[in-house]
Amino acid sequence: MTTINFESDSDSSSSSDNDLSLTKQSMHDPLKDFLLNTEGCSGVSLIVSSMVSAAKCSLEGLPSGRCYIRRDREKRHDQIVNDYFKGENSKYTPQLFRRRFRMNIELFTQILQDVENYDSYFRQKIDAVGNIGLSPLQKMVAAIRMLAYGCPADLLDEYIQIGETTSIESLKHF
Repeated sequence: MTTINFESDSDSSSSSDNDLSLTKQSMHDPLKDFLLNTEGCSGVSLIVSSMVSAAKCSLEGLPSGRCYIRRDREKRHDQIVNDYFKGENSKYTPQLFRRRFRMNIELFTQILQDVENYDSYFRQKIDAVGNIGLSPLQKMVAAIRMLAYGCPADLLDEYIQIGETTSIESLKHF
């Protein structure tokens, strides 16, 4: 529990007469006590412990603080193509594309070709392990969505299968 004491010394004429002193007293946290209590609810501690262990990711061979998330990039590229770029067979109409990307499909594809020719970052590459990287389409969709909607970079991971750092990098190169 934290208490605040206002101490005023009426005999003193210094500027510290009305100092605010913050005193911290130790008190048990009821949630912490509940989770650590082994009487009658030892299962809770076990569940919390297993959840924390499951949430940790393997960091072997990766820079400190990063974990590898397996993303099905090829499948997501195909999904974006099927959603918008199959002409009459697209899942969504050109009007919906225009509303979502703030431009028509023809302009988008022209910009994609120009950006891909201008900056090698937007070309699809194969990494050192042999995995196929993100397609130029995925990188540009990420950049355009962030610009059009002002959405955070980590929001794009679910649909485009692109990490937060890569989304930001795509926007910088765009």
